[in-house]
Amino acid sequence: MTAQSMIAAKSTSTETKVDILIVDDDATKRFALKAILAPLGQTLVEAASGTDALRQLLKQDFAVILLDVRMPGMDGFETAQLIRQRPRSELTPIIFVTALASAETDMGRGYDLGAVDFVFAPVVPAIMRAKVSVFVELYKAQQELRRYRTQLERLVQERTTALTAINRELEAFSYSVSHDLRAPLLAFDGLNKSLLEDYGDKLDRRAKDQLQRMRLASERMTSVFDGLQTLFRLTSGEIHREPCDISAMTTAIVDEVRGTDPARSVEVEIAEGLTASADPRLARILLTNLISNAWKFTSKAPVAKIEIGAEIVDGDSRLFVRDNGVGFDMIYAHKLFGAFQRLHSQSEFPGVGIGLATVRRIVNRHGGRAWAEGAVGEGATFYFMF
Repeated sequence: MTAQSMIAAKSTSTETKVDILIVDDDATKRFALKAILAPLGQTLVEAASGTDALRQLLKQDFAVILLDVRMPGMDGFETAQLIRQRPRSELTPIIFVTALASAETDMGRGYDLGAVDFVFAPVVPAIMRAKVSVFVELYKAQQELRRYRTQLERLVQERTTALTAINRELEAFSYSVSHDLRAPLLAFDGLNKSLLEDYGDKLDRRAKDQLQRMRLASERMTSVFDGLQTLFRLTSGEIHREPCDISAMTTAIVDEVRGTDPARSVEVEIAEGLTASADPRLARILLTNLISNAWKFTSKAPVAKIEIGAEIVDGDSRLFVRDNGVGFDMIYAHKLFGAFQRLHSQSEFPGVGIGLATVRRIVNRHGGRAWAEGAVGEGATFYFMF
Protein backbone atom coordinates (compact mmCIF):
# COMPACT_ATOMS: atom_id res chain seq x y z
CA MET A 1 0.00 0.00 0.00
CA THR A 2 1.34 3.42 -0.92
CA ALA A 3 1.66 6.24 1.60
CA GLN A 4 -1.09 8.20 -0.17
CA SER A 5 -3.54 5.28 -0.07
CA MET A 6 -2.78 4.71 3.62
CA ILE A 7 -3.47 8.39 4.38
CA ALA A 8 -6.68 8.22 2.34
CA ALA A 9 -7.76 5.07 4.18
CA LYS A 10 -7.03 6.69 7.52
CA SER A 11 -8.97 9.79 6.53
CA THR A 12 -11.92 7.67 5.43
CA SER A 13 -11.82 5.78 8.74
CA THR A 14 -11.81 9.03 10.72
CA GLU A 15 -14.85 10.36 8.84
CA THR A 16 -16.85 7.12 9.02
CA LYS A 17 -19.53 7.13 11.68
CA VAL A 18 -19.95 4.21 14.04
CA ASP A 19 -23.15 2.99 15.68
CA ILE A 20 -23.97 3.37 19.37
CA LEU A 21 -26.93 1.52 20.87
CA ILE A 22 -28.95 3.19 23.64
CA VAL A 23 -31.26 0.77 25.47
CA ASP A 24 -33.82 2.16 27.93
CA ASP A 25 -37.59 1.70 28.33
CA ASP A 26 -37.95 5.40 29.23
CA ALA A 27 -38.14 7.57 26.08
CA THR A 28 -37.18 10.66 28.10
CA LYS A 29 -33.94 9.06 29.25
CA ARG A 30 -33.14 7.89 25.73
CA PHE A 31 -33.68 11.45 24.47
CA ALA A 32 -31.39 12.82 27.20
CA LEU A 33 -28.62 10.34 26.38
CA LYS A 34 -28.89 11.14 22.68
CA ALA A 35 -28.53 14.85 23.47
CA ILE A 36 -25.45 14.17 25.59
CA LEU A 37 -23.79 12.01 22.92
CA ALA A 38 -24.78 14.07 19.87
CA PRO A 39 -21.52 16.12 19.94
CA LEU A 40 -19.57 12.91 19.23
CA GLY A 41 -21.05 12.93 15.72
CA GLN A 42 -21.82 9.20 15.65
CA THR A 43 -24.98 7.30 14.70
CA LEU A 44 -27.22 6.81 17.74
CA VAL A 45 -29.66 3.89 17.62
CA GLU A 46 -32.48 3.51 20.16
CA ALA A 47 -34.01 0.36 21.67
CA ALA A 48 -36.99 0.55 24.05
CA SER A 49 -36.47 -2.89 25.64
CA GLY A 50 -34.07 -5.79 25.97
CA THR A 51 -35.91 -7.64 23.20
CA ASP A 52 -35.69 -4.61 20.94
CA ALA A 53 -31.94 -4.37 21.67
CA LEU A 54 -31.39 -8.00 20.64
CA ARG A 55 -33.36 -7.32 17.46
CA GLN A 56 -31.09 -4.38 16.65
CA LEU A 57 -27.99 -6.53 17.24
CA LEU A 58 -29.23 -8.98 14.63
CA LYS A 59 -29.16 -6.17 12.05
CA GLN A 60 -25.78 -4.57 12.79
CA ASP A 61 -22.75 -4.30 15.05
CA PHE A 62 -22.23 -1.53 17.61
CA ALA A 63 -19.15 0.20 18.96
CA VAL A 64 -20.65 0.38 22.46
CA ILE A 65 -24.00 -0.34 24.16
CA LEU A 66 -25.54 1.91 26.84
CA LEU A 67 -27.85 -0.41 28.77
CA ASP A 68 -30.39 0.55 31.43
CA VAL A 69 -30.31 -1.79 34.44
CA ARG A 70 -33.98 -1.55 35.42
CA MET A 71 -36.37 -2.41 32.59
CA PRO A 72 -39.71 -4.27 32.74
CA GLY A 73 -39.87 -7.80 31.38
CA MET A 74 -36.16 -8.31 30.65
CA ASP A 75 -33.82 -6.22 32.79
CA GLY A 76 -30.38 -4.98 31.78
CA PHE A 77 -28.50 -7.89 33.32
CA GLU A 78 -30.63 -10.48 31.52
CA THR A 79 -30.22 -8.56 28.27
CA ALA A 80 -26.45 -8.41 28.75
CA GLN A 81 -26.32 -12.16 29.32
CA LEU A 82 -28.11 -12.81 26.00
CA ILE A 83 -25.86 -10.29 24.23
CA ARG A 84 -22.79 -12.12 25.48
CA GLN A 85 -24.13 -15.47 24.21
CA ARG A 86 -24.12 -14.17 20.64
CA PRO A 87 -20.64 -14.64 19.08
CA ARG A 88 -20.69 -11.39 17.09
CA SER A 89 -21.49 -9.29 20.16
CA GLU A 90 -19.72 -11.23 22.91
CA LEU A 91 -16.94 -8.62 23.04
CA THR A 92 -19.06 -5.49 22.44
CA PRO A 93 -18.46 -3.04 25.34
CA ILE A 94 -21.48 -2.55 27.62
CA ILE A 95 -21.89 0.47 29.89
CA PHE A 96 -24.71 0.01 32.42
CA VAL A 97 -26.71 3.17 33.13
CA THR A 98 -28.82 3.23 36.30
CA ALA A 99 -30.69 5.61 38.56
CA LEU A 100 -30.02 3.33 41.53
CA ALA A 101 -27.22 4.08 43.98
CA SER A 102 -24.07 1.99 43.73
CA ALA A 103 -24.95 0.26 46.98
CA GLU A 104 -28.29 -0.86 45.51
CA THR A 105 -26.78 -2.13 42.24
CA ASP A 106 -25.42 -5.67 41.87
CA MET A 107 -22.21 -4.44 40.24
CA GLY A 108 -20.46 -7.76 40.69
CA ARG A 109 -23.06 -9.48 38.55
CA GLY A 110 -22.75 -6.75 35.95
CA TYR A 111 -18.99 -7.11 35.66
CA ASP A 112 -19.35 -10.90 35.50
CA LEU A 113 -21.62 -10.37 32.48
CA GLY A 114 -18.93 -8.33 30.74
CA ALA A 115 -19.74 -4.75 31.75
CA VAL A 116 -16.90 -2.32 31.14
CA ASP A 117 -18.34 0.41 33.36
CA PHE A 118 -21.32 1.68 35.39
CA VAL A 119 -22.74 5.21 35.09
CA PHE A 120 -25.04 6.44 37.85
CA ALA A 121 -27.67 9.15 37.65
CA PRO A 122 -27.52 12.07 37.51
CA VAL A 123 -25.36 11.60 34.43
CA VAL A 124 -22.52 14.09 33.99
CA PRO A 125 -22.50 14.83 30.23
CA ALA A 126 -18.73 15.44 29.88
CA ILE A 127 -17.89 12.21 31.74
CA MET A 128 -20.39 10.18 29.73
CA ARG A 129 -19.05 11.53 26.42
CA ALA A 130 -15.46 10.83 27.51
CA LYS A 131 -16.28 7.23 28.45
CA VAL A 132 -18.18 6.53 25.23
CA SER A 133 -15.61 8.26 22.99
CA VAL A 134 -12.90 5.88 24.25
CA PHE A 135 -14.85 2.88 22.95
CA VAL A 136 -15.77 4.69 19.74
CA GLU A 137 -12.10 5.33 18.93
CA LEU A 138 -11.19 1.77 19.92
CA TYR A 139 -13.87 0.42 17.60
CA LYS A 140 -12.61 2.60 14.75
CA ALA A 141 -9.07 1.38 15.34
CA GLN A 142 -10.28 -2.24 15.24
CA GLN A 143 -12.13 -1.59 11.99
CA GLU A 144 -9.00 -0.02 10.53
CA LEU A 145 -6.95 -3.05 11.55
CA ARG A 146 -9.50 -5.33 9.90
CA ARG A 147 -9.19 -3.33 6.69
CA TYR A 148 -5.40 -3.55 6.78
CA ARG A 149 -5.58 -7.27 7.49
CA THR A 150 -7.92 -7.81 4.55
CA GLN A 151 -5.60 -5.83 2.28
CA LEU A 152 -2.59 -7.75 3.59
CA GLU A 153 -4.31 -11.08 3.00
CA ARG A 154 -5.12 -10.00 -0.54
CA LEU A 155 -1.50 -8.96 -1.15
CA VAL A 156 -0.25 -12.26 0.27
CA GLN A 157 -2.63 -14.14 -2.01
CA GLU A 158 -1.44 -12.14 -5.02
CA ARG A 159 2.22 -12.75 -4.15
CA THR A 160 1.54 -16.44 -3.55
CA THR A 161 -0.10 -16.72 -6.95
CA ALA A 162 2.84 -14.92 -8.56
CA LEU A 163 5.38 -17.13 -6.78
CA THR A 164 3.48 -20.25 -7.81
CA ALA A 165 3.67 -19.12 -11.44
CA ILE A 166 7.40 -18.38 -11.09
CA ASN A 167 8.02 -21.82 -9.56
CA ARG A 168 6.21 -23.44 -12.45
CA GLU A 169 8.43 -21.55 -14.86
CA LEU A 170 11.51 -22.64 -12.90
CA GLU A 171 10.35 -26.24 -13.02
CA ALA A 172 9.89 -25.94 -16.78
CA PHE A 173 13.36 -24.42 -17.08
CA SER A 174 14.82 -27.18 -14.91
CA TYR A 175 13.24 -29.77 -17.18
CA SER A 176 14.67 -27.97 -20.20
CA VAL A 177 18.15 -27.90 -18.61
CA SER A 178 17.93 -31.56 -17.72
CA HIS A 179 16.72 -32.82 -21.08
CA ASP A 180 17.30 -30.26 -23.80
CA LEU A 181 20.71 -28.88 -22.71
CA ARG A 182 22.37 -31.46 -20.50
CA ALA A 183 21.90 -34.41 -22.84
CA PRO A 184 23.61 -32.77 -25.86
CA LEU A 185 26.40 -31.59 -23.58
CA LEU A 186 27.01 -35.16 -22.35
CA ALA A 187 27.02 -36.35 -25.96
CA PHE A 188 29.56 -33.65 -26.84
CA ASP A 189 31.77 -34.72 -23.91
CA GLY A 190 31.45 -38.37 -24.94
CA LEU A 191 32.53 -37.50 -28.47
CA ASN A 192 35.62 -35.68 -27.20
CA LYS A 193 36.48 -38.63 -24.99
CA SER A 194 36.19 -41.03 -27.92
CA LEU A 195 38.40 -38.84 -30.09
CA LEU A 196 41.09 -38.80 -27.42
CA GLU A 197 40.88 -42.56 -26.89
CA ASP A 198 40.75 -43.52 -30.57
CA TYR A 199 43.02 -40.90 -32.13
CA GLY A 200 45.04 -39.60 -29.20
CA ASP A 201 48.31 -41.04 -30.45
CA LYS A 202 47.75 -39.48 -33.89
CA LEU A 203 47.02 -35.96 -32.63
CA ASP A 204 49.66 -33.37 -31.92
CA ARG A 205 49.98 -31.80 -28.48
CA ARG A 206 47.96 -28.70 -29.38
CA ALA A 207 44.97 -30.71 -30.67
CA LYS A 208 45.00 -33.00 -27.62
CA ASP A 209 45.19 -29.97 -25.34
CA GLN A 210 42.18 -28.38 -27.05
CA LEU A 211 40.12 -31.55 -26.67
CA GLN A 212 41.06 -31.77 -22.99
CA ARG A 213 40.00 -28.15 -22.51
CA MET A 214 36.66 -28.87 -24.15
CA ARG A 215 36.15 -31.86 -21.86
CA LEU A 216 36.88 -29.77 -18.76
CA ALA A 217 34.48 -27.08 -19.96
CA SER A 218 31.80 -29.71 -20.53
CA GLU A 219 32.31 -31.11 -17.05
CA ARG A 220 32.01 -27.64 -15.49
CA MET A 221 28.83 -26.92 -17.43
CA THR A 222 27.38 -30.26 -16.35
CA SER A 223 28.18 -29.37 -12.74
CA VAL A 224 26.41 -26.04 -13.18
CA PHE A 225 23.31 -27.76 -14.58
CA ASP A 226 23.35 -30.27 -11.71
CA GLY A 227 23.64 -27.40 -9.22
CA LEU A 228 20.71 -25.56 -10.82
CA GLN A 229 18.55 -28.66 -10.61
CA THR A 230 19.46 -29.06 -6.95
CA LEU A 231 18.38 -25.48 -6.22
CA PHE A 232 15.13 -25.92 -8.11
CA ARG A 233 14.32 -29.15 -6.26
CA LEU A 234 14.83 -27.37 -2.94
CA THR A 235 12.03 -24.90 -3.75
CA SER A 236 9.39 -27.63 -4.03
CA GLY A 237 8.01 -30.29 -1.75
CA GLU A 238 6.87 -30.16 1.86
CA ILE A 239 9.12 -29.55 4.86
CA HIS A 240 8.83 -32.45 7.31
CA ARG A 241 10.34 -31.30 10.59
CA GLU A 242 11.42 -33.76 13.21
CA PRO A 243 14.10 -33.93 15.92
CA CYS A 244 17.48 -34.47 14.20
CA ASP A 245 20.64 -35.77 15.84
CA ILE A 246 23.03 -33.28 14.26
CA SER A 247 26.07 -34.80 16.01
CA ALA A 248 25.42 -38.26 14.55
CA MET A 249 24.54 -36.85 11.14
CA THR A 250 27.73 -34.77 11.08
CA THR A 251 29.90 -37.74 12.12
CA ALA A 252 28.55 -39.81 9.22
CA ILE A 253 29.14 -36.96 6.74
CA VAL A 254 32.73 -36.45 7.94
CA ASP A 255 33.40 -40.18 7.48
CA GLU A 256 32.08 -39.98 3.92
CA VAL A 257 34.22 -36.94 3.12
CA ARG A 258 37.30 -38.63 4.56
CA GLY A 259 36.59 -41.63 2.33
CA THR A 260 36.73 -39.46 -0.79
CA ASP A 261 40.06 -37.92 0.25
CA PRO A 262 41.90 -40.50 2.40
CA ALA A 263 45.31 -38.94 1.82
CA ARG A 264 44.47 -35.84 3.85
CA SER A 265 44.80 -35.53 7.62
CA VAL A 266 42.19 -33.17 9.06
CA GLU A 267 41.39 -32.65 12.74
CA VAL A 268 37.62 -32.65 13.10
CA GLU A 269 35.93 -31.81 16.40
CA ILE A 270 32.19 -32.54 16.68
CA ALA A 271 30.34 -31.41 19.80
CA GLU A 272 28.14 -34.03 21.48
CA GLY A 273 24.39 -33.66 21.85
CA LEU A 274 23.81 -31.33 18.91
CA THR A 275 20.15 -31.44 17.91
CA ALA A 276 17.73 -29.43 15.75
CA SER A 277 14.13 -29.54 14.60
CA ALA A 278 14.49 -29.81 10.83
CA ASP A 279 13.76 -31.84 7.74
CA PRO A 280 16.40 -34.65 8.00
CA ARG A 281 17.01 -34.84 4.26
CA LEU A 282 17.53 -31.10 3.88
CA ALA A 283 19.57 -30.86 7.09
CA ARG A 284 21.94 -33.51 5.74
CA ILE A 285 22.35 -31.64 2.43
CA LEU A 286 23.10 -28.42 4.33
CA LEU A 287 25.70 -30.02 6.59
CA THR A 288 27.30 -31.86 3.68
CA ASN A 289 27.79 -28.59 1.82
CA LEU A 290 29.24 -26.75 4.82
CA ILE A 291 31.60 -29.58 5.81
CA SER A 292 32.72 -30.15 2.20
CA ASN A 293 33.42 -26.41 1.94
CA ALA A 294 35.48 -26.45 5.14
CA TRP A 295 37.36 -29.53 3.92
CA LYS A 296 38.15 -27.85 0.59
CA PHE A 297 39.24 -24.48 1.95
CA THR A 298 41.55 -25.98 4.60
CA SER A 299 43.48 -27.95 1.98
CA LYS A 300 46.43 -25.50 2.17
CA ALA A 301 46.51 -25.18 5.96
CA PRO A 302 49.60 -26.77 7.64
CA VAL A 303 47.33 -28.41 10.21
CA ALA A 304 43.74 -28.44 8.98
CA LYS A 305 41.06 -28.12 11.66
CA ILE A 306 37.27 -28.19 11.42
CA GLU A 307 34.87 -27.70 14.33
CA ILE A 308 31.12 -28.37 14.37
CA GLY A 309 29.29 -27.06 17.42
CA ALA A 310 26.61 -24.80 18.87
CA GLU A 311 26.43 -21.49 20.73
CA ILE A 312 23.73 -19.66 22.63
CA VAL A 313 23.79 -15.90 22.07
CA ASP A 314 21.10 -13.59 23.48
CA GLY A 315 18.94 -16.61 24.19
CA ASP A 316 19.14 -17.92 20.60
CA SER A 317 20.80 -21.27 19.90
CA ARG A 318 22.81 -21.40 16.70
CA LEU A 319 24.83 -24.19 15.08
CA PHE A 320 28.13 -23.52 13.35
CA VAL A 321 30.83 -25.06 11.16
CA ARG A 322 34.23 -23.43 11.76
CA ASP A 323 37.54 -23.98 9.96
CA ASN A 324 41.07 -22.57 9.93
CA GLY A 325 41.30 -22.36 6.15
CA VAL A 326 41.90 -19.47 3.77
CA GLY A 327 38.96 -17.45 5.11
CA PHE A 328 37.54 -14.45 3.27
CA ASP A 329 37.32 -10.68 3.42
CA MET A 330 34.15 -9.66 5.31
CA ILE A 331 33.56 -6.88 2.81
CA TYR A 332 32.48 -9.62 0.38
CA ALA A 333 30.37 -11.55 2.90
CA HIS A 334 27.15 -10.56 1.12
CA LYS A 335 28.27 -12.51 -1.95
CA LEU A 336 28.93 -15.80 -0.19
CA PHE A 337 25.40 -17.21 -0.33
CA GLY A 338 24.58 -16.15 -3.89
CA ALA A 339 24.34 -18.76 -6.61
CA PHE A 340 27.55 -19.06 -8.65
CA GLN A 341 29.29 -16.41 -6.53
CA ARG A 342 32.94 -17.29 -5.95
CA LEU A 343 35.60 -15.47 -3.91
CA HIS A 344 38.46 -17.72 -5.09
CA SER A 345 39.60 -18.74 -8.54
CA GLN A 346 38.63 -22.04 -10.15
CA SER A 347 42.27 -23.07 -10.41
CA GLU A 348 42.86 -22.40 -6.71
CA PHE A 349 39.72 -24.08 -5.36
CA PRO A 350 37.52 -25.96 -7.87
CA GLY A 351 33.75 -25.64 -7.70
CA VAL A 352 30.73 -23.99 -9.30
CA GLY A 353 29.64 -21.80 -6.38
CA ILE A 354 26.35 -23.54 -5.63
CA GLY A 355 26.98 -25.04 -2.16
CA LEU A 356 26.36 -21.98 0.00
CA ALA A 357 23.39 -20.93 -2.13
CA THR A 358 21.94 -24.35 -1.33
CA VAL A 359 22.61 -23.76 2.38
CA ARG A 360 20.78 -20.42 2.30
CA ARG A 361 17.84 -21.92 0.41
CA ILE A 362 17.44 -24.75 2.93
CA VAL A 363 17.65 -22.41 5.93
CA ASN A 364 15.11 -20.04 4.35
CA ARG A 365 12.68 -22.88 3.75
CA HIS A 366 12.88 -23.66 7.47
CA GLY A 367 12.20 -20.01 8.35
CA GLY A 368 15.70 -19.60 9.80
CA ARG A 369 18.79 -17.70 8.79
CA ALA A 370 22.43 -18.30 7.87
CA TRP A 371 25.45 -16.00 7.93
CA ALA A 372 29.24 -16.16 7.96
CA GLU A 373 32.18 -14.53 9.68
CA GLY A 374 35.82 -14.76 8.67
CA ALA A 375 39.09 -13.07 7.86
CA VAL A 376 41.62 -13.62 5.11
CA GLY A 377 44.09 -16.32 6.17
CA GLU A 378 42.31 -16.87 9.50
CA GLY A 379 39.53 -19.25 8.56
CA ALA A 380 35.76 -18.89 8.49
CA THR A 381 32.73 -19.72 10.59
CA PHE A 382 29.32 -20.43 9.07
CA TYR A 383 26.35 -20.05 11.42
CA PHE A 384 22.82 -21.24 10.85
CA MET A 385 19.52 -21.44 12.72
CA PHE A 386 16.53 -23.54 11.65
